[in-house]
Amino acid sequence: MSAIGALKKLDQQKKPDSTPGGILGLLQSTVVKRARETFTWSTKQFWKWYQFGGRYTWIIATTLLFTVIPLGMEIMREGDVKEVEALRVQALKAQGYTAGQIAQMGYVDASTASLTEALQ
Repeated sequence: MSAIGALKKLDQQKKPDSTPGGILGLLQSTVVKRARETFTWSTKQFWKWYQFGGRYTWIIATTLLFTVIPLGMEIMREGDVKEVEALRVQALKAQGYTAGQIAQMGYVDASTASLTEALQ
């Protein structure tokens, strides 16, 4: 057996467990592998919770869009209608109509409770 053949045989008999040194050894170390696995797991968890939260954010946003916003608009509209009615009642009183006549015309007294006043 020649010296070269003996070296090849010796290289083949080397244990595969031995870790290389330097940068390659660092990249193959268990600490780096564990850090990589942790990062991968964290990324998956982030996306899972992101999708979960996005779904519920969508549900809450559409619920608000179809319930709370129209309710707020209705409250604002009612306030505007009450203002216009109050101006009409003042104008009718200025023309000499009595409170009974104004009530027969369908205008309500400003002292009655309404949704706007109940929420304030």
